[in-house]
Amino acid sequence: MSTYEINSYEDIKDKLRVRLTDIKENKEKLADLVYKTVGCGLALAVYIEVQGQDDEIGIADLPAAIAAKFEGVDLAGVFEDALKSSVSSEPPTLCAIQDILFGSIAGYEPADFLKGGPAPEDGMFVLSTSSRNLGAAALYYPGIKEKIGKLFGRDYFVLPSSVHEVLILPDNGVMAPSELALMVKEINANEVGPQDRLCNRVFRFSTETQELTVAADPDRKREMVR
Repeated sequence: MSTYEINSYEDIKDKLRVRLTDIKENKEKLADLVYKTVGCGLALAVYIEVQGQDDEIGIADLPAAIAAKFEGVDLAGVFEDALKSSVSSEPPTLCAIQDILFGSIAGYEPADFLKGGPAPEDGMFVLSTSSRNLGAAALYYPGIKEKIGKLFGRDYFVLPSSVHEVLILPDNGVMAPSELALMVKEINANEVGPQDRLCNRVFRFSTETQELTVAADPDRKREMVR
């Protein structure tokens, strides 16, 4: 991977991005980085997108000690710039999971319901970004949670599939949060690599309160028996 010298904030401003991470699992690492807590035990951490050899894209976390030395911008400003850059360079996408899985085989592009058109009332959907790399951060893009609630016209669950995407499941009363959380935990343990895991918790967005909260946590027994 190529390296380059950073002489000023302008050298990296357009390359800043955010990624979603679990606070408890990354507490020590986050202590040294530029990040912002977003609720539900999660945080958005700032990183620099690095262009490597053969068009390879890598990431480099941005230490808070380095960011604090930039002239004319504070840490809050660095975070806001990173979030804006992510939204503009990695726009969010919401597609039916079957289209993601079989679209390329069948020869069609998955429909992005965030761009318009009615979404199916039932089924599971994948929320990510255009590149689907570290796309779980799209959940905390400004207005996205609310837009999805309006799109479905009902509350919905968020299943943290990985750091690259989250699954959206409209709440039709069929699946209990505890069942979904156990499913997420099993998949994380058996099918998701440690570097790609987000968390085992399942979240629920309320269209009434416009808030995302933890619906179930399989690692906390008291919450699972409610």
